[in-house]
Amino acid sequence: MLTNKLLGIAVIGIDPVLWVLLAMSSVSLFVIAERLLAFRTLEADASAYPEAQLRLKLEKRLGILATFGNNAPFIGLFGTVLGVINAFHTLGADASFGVNAVMGGISEALVATATGLFVAIPSVMAYNYFVRRIKTVLLKRESGA
Repeated sequence: MLTNKLLGIAVIGIDPVLWVLLAMSSVSLFVIAERLLAFRTLEADASAYPEAQLRLKLEKRLGILATFGNNAPFIGLFGTVLGVINAFHTLGADASFGVNAVMGGISEALVATATGLFVAIPSVMAYNYFVRRIKTVLLKRESGA
């Protein structure tokens, strides 16, 4: 009974997962653009802020990039699993064996993995870039340069 209910959810397909990943990608791009603009302003006026306040302003929203970078591949993998379940369910429901149905479903499922990586890789790269830039700004401020 529980298996049938979960199967009913699983055969919905990967579309909800792709929408989540698309939303994550949009948010990630917004955060990257916002942080680039914020860093330009904060680096110019770094000495105007107390160190703790400057650090808070520099680190703002970086947790979003870290979270997306860490979790997007797993969300993509979840979509892949749902797609494979859907492909095999379709194959099991059809009386005739159709390789095209299975291969189409599996290739659709792999799109979720690729999309998850497409979200994660830029997020991790941007996160690492901003963390390095924060260290540089704080070291310059500390040394008086």
